[in-house]
Amino acid sequence: MELHIKSEFECVYLINGDFVETANRLTMSEYDIVYVTALPLKHSLLPYTVKLCGTESITTELATGIRLDADNYLLILSPRYMTVYVSAQNVPSQGSHISRLFSLVKAGDLAAAHAMLSDTLKSSIDRNDLASFFSDYEKIAECTWASGENKFYLIDKNGASRLHSYALKDGFIDDIVEMD
Repeated sequence: MELHIKSEFECVYLINGDFVETANRLTMSEYDIVYVTALPLKHSLLPYTVKLCGTESITTELATGIRLDADNYLLILSPRYMTVYVSAQNVPSQGSHISRLFSLVKAGDLAAAHAMLSDTLKSSIDRNDLASFFSDYEKIAECTWASGENKFYLIDKNGASRLHSYALKDGFIDDIVEMD
């Protein structure tokens, strides 16, 4: 099984005491106990450790762990601030096209989200359709470990995930397809 760690802030990791710079694709048994310490590279953030007991789902203020499918487990880490914990949800991401689209829809900026679509896709769906498509999902996880494939998981509030892919045309999102 592969462990994929995504952090919403720039950091390095200690995984069971071993230093790693990126953790896109680590091998683990589904029965292993894994300790992940996030070491932020920004002085205003604090380090913290998450304990994974096999592939069980976890949800805390700082970490969400989800088994995406039989071969992949995703751990999403949020920043821990020195003064007050602040959630970074609904802040448009500067990441890929699909991450920005998801963030804009969740932030309620449907005009900006709709503007990210190709003319072909815009003509077939309106802003309300776009909001409805993402309404049941709380998180997005891009499959950066599968380079060049434009695949991503949409994750609902119960931790269930659905695999999707998207296509780009001239820098705009031209299609989104559920793969399951």
